[in-house]
Amino acid sequence: MSIRATLFITGLVLFATGCGLDAPPDHDSQEPAVVQSEDVVAQDDFTFRLVSKQAQYKQGEKVQLYGEIEYTGDQEEITISHSSSAILFPMTEETTGYEIGYAVNDIGLSTTLKRGEPYREQFQKSGGYSADQDPDDYVQFIKNFLDRDDFPAGSYVVRAFTDFSVDSKNEAAAQKRFNLEAAIRFEVVD
Repeated sequence: MSIRATLFITGLVLFATGCGLDAPPDHDSQEPAVVQSEDVVAQDDFTFRLVSKQAQYKQGEKVQLYGEIEYTGDQEEITISHSSSAILFPMTEETTGYEIGYAVNDIGLSTTLKRGEPYREQFQKSGGYSADQDPDDYVQFIKNFLDRDDFPAGSYVVRAFTDFSVDSKNEAAAQKRFNLEAAIRFEVVD
């Protein structure tokens, strides 16, 4: 390879690397870039907010995590249809890579949102495992996670979402679906 080609490729690599240094975080990226205790997304007349009261907790402290849906449209109130919970909080503990799931116990529930008044759901621990299929380390992690009031030490990424539909005023039209996702990261230290 000629020196000119080597310099061109090196310059291209440096340019491509340097272009991303100051880029704002991308909402579609896989992980929040840093410890981030709040994320807000909007779609049409709805705003979805995911909040951890702190970016870092000490073991023994209760993690305060909640999600909010706010209706900002023209009507005084609107009813949304959703599963057992209007907001779900799946998360991953990054140190181990373990996913902490959520349960959907029911479908076809509804919640009425009043314009300008956020509807809030607090995070409630959930998760499960298969003693026959999951590795022993994962089973012990989930048991430990569920048996305590706090969280085990680690770095947690929460990808909460709300998935709901709203009846259209035009009966011939199908229900309009909304799926908003927010992601935060917080840490629990010893």
